[in-house]
Amino acid sequence: MFEDFAKRVHDIGIIPVIAIQDAKKAVPLAKALVDGGIPAAEVTFRTDAAEEAIKAMAKAYPDMLVGAGTVLSVEKAEAAVKAGAKFIVSPGFDPEVVDWCIAHQVPVSPGLCTPSEIQQAIKRGLSVVKFFPAEASGGVAMLKNFAGPFGGVKFMPTGGISLANLADYAKCPNVLSVGGTWMVKADKINDEKWDEITQMCKDAQKALQGLTLVHVGLNNPNAEAMDKSVAQFEKLGMTVSKAGSSSTFMDGKIEIMNKPFYGTNGHLAYSCYDVDRTIGYLAQFGFHPIPESISKDAKGTKVVYFKEEVNGFAIHLVRA
Repeated sequence: MFEDFAKRVHDIGIIPVIAIQDAKKAVPLAKALVDGGIPAAEVTFRTDAAEEAIKAMAKAYPDMLVGAGTVLSVEKAEAAVKAGAKFIVSPGFDPEVVDWCIAHQVPVSPGLCTPSEIQQAIKRGLSVVKFFPAEASGGVAMLKNFAGPFGGVKFMPTGGISLANLADYAKCPNVLSVGGTWMVKADKINDEKWDEITQMCKDAQKALQGLTLVHVGLNNPNAEAMDKSVAQFEKLGMTVSKAGSSSTFMDGKIEIMNKPFYGTNGHLAYSCYDVDRTIGYLAQFGFHPIPESISKDAKGTKVVYFKEEVNGFAIHLVRA
């Protein structure tokens, strides 16, 4: 069950951290998040409306990943789960809360920022923890230091993260997802700026992917045609940067194929921070991966092509 939770959190990639004052606004807020491509929420017990807000969101959007944050006691954990929370998050490592969640098979991510706390989490079988407060505790640099001794632990950093530094965290292999409040500021919720929240969610999801065009692939009927294309590009001042068994790269920007390949005319290769996550992201826009094109390694998917074409070119993802 915890594995399913971790996969869901990874695929969504961003968990909005919400302090809501009026439970009546919970459902329209949930809709704004879902419409923005982030079907998740960590509703914090910093307000009296938290329990009712969780209940309202969970009922209106049963497929949404709704959890409870700032859970400081077993009593609050019980109340949150009863209201419909699918996971529990706490700002610090409370053994009683963690043990209760484990005993009741409730995914829990305790907050921590030191090696000793991480070891306590590992002893209890946890592999997903909250890194809090992220920026104040060393941010990305600290996460990189954690990666060596704690290679099996994934982190959900929260605290000081915004659209400005989101990409820095998304690039870290040991970051499962990020948490933040910038999409769901109190004034936006109080003023019912649902469209603005939706747009900020879309902007965050786009930034999380890190999609960057890295090269263009051009199909050819055979090796002889490829050689002719290479000669033409050389006349334009480009040089061969890599020659392989199936293609030749010109300045690392144009891949000239020696045979017909994916795409009517060729492919557009985009790098991204996490190929598996971006496959899910692009699914909402109607892109479907070609199963036989998928290449994996110990870190996950590293290469994939999609069935759909853009102006005769297949879309190709490569891990950054």
